[in-house]
Amino acid sequence: MFEGLKDVGKLMKQAKEMKTQMKKIQDELKQVLVTGSAMGGKIEVTMTGELDCTSVVVDPALMDPKQAGLVQKALKEAINAATKKAKDVATQKLSVISGGLNLPGM
Repeated sequence: MFEGLKDVGKLMKQAKEMKTQMKKIQDELKQVLVTGSAMGGKIEVTMTGELDCTSVVVDPALMDPKQAGLVQKALKEAINAATKKAKDVATQKLSVISGGLNLPGM
């Protein structure tokens, strides 16, 4: 009769441990920096593991007004590259908690 309560207690303990691990990973992701680049490194975007852009570096040689369209396209590529790397780092770290399962929101 009390077996079900025992299982609920075990689940609650696991949920608490999982929440603690999640907080730790979120804190770690704030410290992770990833960089995406385009045009052979002439444009670089750096972001945290939480996908906050921390810097954008553009080679001054690219600042010719005639190059604006090219620079904008390259910036987009660099940002997308950094975002993908940040997501990959987050997925890798969170897979420890989820046991490799693809859980929504994790």
